[in-house]
Amino acid sequence: MIALLFCLTDVPALAVPRTVFADSRVVVPESVLAWPDDAIVQVDERDGELVARFDQPVTPDRIAAFRAAAGDAIGDLRWNDDSLVLRPATGWTMTWRQAGSVVALAFSPLASNEVLPESVDDSASDAALIAIEADAAAGYPGPARRAATKLAKRYPTDRRVARIRADTRLADGDVRGAARDYRALAADDLTARRAIAAAPGTASIGVTARDGNDLSQAEFAARIDAAIGETVVAGGGLRQVVSRVGTGAQTVRTGDTVVDASMAAAFDGAVRVQLLASAALDDGVTGGGAKAVAGSADAQVRVTVTRHMPDYSTPAQVLAGGYLSRALLGVTYRLTPGLVAQADIGANRYGLAGGNGASDTIVASGGVDYLVRRQFPALGLTYRFEAEYVRRMQLGANSLAIIPLATRENHTVQGLVSGAVGAVQMTALAGWTIDRFGGDGPTASLGIAAPIAVAWRVEGSGGITSIARPGFSGRQLYARALLTRSLGETQ
Repeated sequence: MIALLFCLTDVPALAVPRTVFADSRVVVPESVLAWPDDAIVQVDERDGELVARFDQPVTPDRIAAFRAAAGDAIGDLRWNDDSLVLRPATGWTMTWRQAGSVVALAFSPLASNEVLPESVDDSASDAALIAIEADAAAGYPGPARRAATKLAKRYPTDRRVARIRADTRLADGDVRGAARDYRALAADDLTARRAIAAAPGTASIGVTARDGNDLSQAEFAARIDAAIGETVVAGGGLRQVVSRVGTGAQTVRTGDTVVDASMAAAFDGAVRVQLLASAALDDGVTGGGAKAVAGSADAQVRVTVTRHMPDYSTPAQVLAGGYLSRALLGVTYRLTPGLVAQADIGANRYGLAGGNGASDTIVASGGVDYLVRRQFPALGLTYRFEAEYVRRMQLGANSLAIIPLATRENHTVQGLVSGAVGAVQMTALAGWTIDRFGGDGPTASLGIAAPIAVAWRVEGSGGITSIARPGFSGRQLYARALLTRSLGETQ
C-alpha cells in the first residue's frame, strides 16, 4: 500500500487549461507526506486545516517534494519536530487518507459559485494553537506572540488561547506580560510560578575571570533590577575589577570599583530602550549612553551609543584608568527554522582618564548558526567573524602609542551540542579559530544553566579561546558563574 501511494506522486502531469478547473470535480494527482516507516502519526482535520502529530520528524527533502507536488494549492504549511499544520490556499479544498506513516492528499479548486461554510465555533481550533506552538518551537517567538495575541482578541473566553498567549510572551522575553496572564489564569505550574516570581525584578551576584598573556582579570559583580510600573525597569550594580598586568620588568596588580545604573522601558511593537550610566570611583571616569532594540530574536535591529564608559580592556587603561566610547548597529534574522544570521558594525574610541581619545578602531562581527538536529541532543554548526581594524593611535612623548592596539580578524568554526538533562540545560561548543593577521588555535566552551526551586537560578560557563581581543592576544582561559534570585512571590 505504501509503495502504491508513492507511485501516485509519479503520475505524469497533464497540461490542462485553467478553464477546465472551473469544474471542482476535476482533481489534481495526490501529493504525499511520508514520515519514517516506524513513525506513529496521528492526523485530524478541523475547520479546513489538517493537523498531524508524530513521534519522529518528517525530513526536509520530503517536505520539499510535497511542496513541489502540491504547488499553488498550499496556503500555509508549518511544522516542527512533533507537529504539522497544513491549510489549502484560498479557492482550494483538500481531502486526505492515511496509511500508516504516509498521508496522501488531493487538492481540488472550488467552483466559482461554491462557498466554504463558515465556522461558528466560539473556541480556537487545535490547528491554530498548534501553528503558534510550531512557530515558537521553530525559533519565531515574535510571529508566535503576535498570532497568539490576535487569537486572544478573537476568543477572549478560551483558556487555552490565554495560556498560549502567556507562553509566547514568556518566550519573547516579556516576563511581566506573561506573569499577568498567568495570574489571570490562576496558573500554578512551575513555569508560571517562575515567571510570576521574576516579574518584580531580580538580584544577582557573579564572577568572571580571564587569564591572558599580558593581562589577567577577575570581575566580581552584584546587581539588582526592579520593575517600576508596567513598562519600566530600574537597575543598579557594583563591580570590582581586579587586574594583573605583566609589564616585562614587573607584574602590577590593581583593583578598580565601578558603579552602574540603568533605566529600561519596553514599548508596543517589541521595542526596548535602555539608558545607561557608569562611574569608576577610583579613576574619576564617568560615562553614559543608550541601547535600543526593535523586534524579537527572530528578526531584530540593535543600536548602541555610549560615551566615556569605564573600560579596562587594555593594560594601558588598567594602569591609568580608561574609558571606551562606541557606536554599534546590529541585526539578527532567522532565515529558516534551522538557520540564523547576525551582523554588527560600529566604531570604538579608547581613551585614558583625563585625556582625549587615544585610539580609534572600526569593529565588525557576524555569524551564522545552523541547527542540524533539533531533537535531544541538539546538534549544530556555528561560524563567527569578529574583527577590529585600527584607524588611529595617538603617540606619547616616547613616540609609542598611548593605547597600543593591533588589527585583528578572527574566523571561528565550531560544532555545537546542547540538550536538557532534567531541568539542567547544557551547551558545549568546540572548534578552531584563525586570525587573518596572525595566530590561530582551539576554541571550546561548556555552559550550564539550571533553575533551583522557583526563585533561584544558577549559570556557569568556561573554556578556552584563541579569539584575539584588545589586551588579550593569543590563547586565553576563562570562566563565569552567576547566581540569580527572583524578587517576587514564590507561592
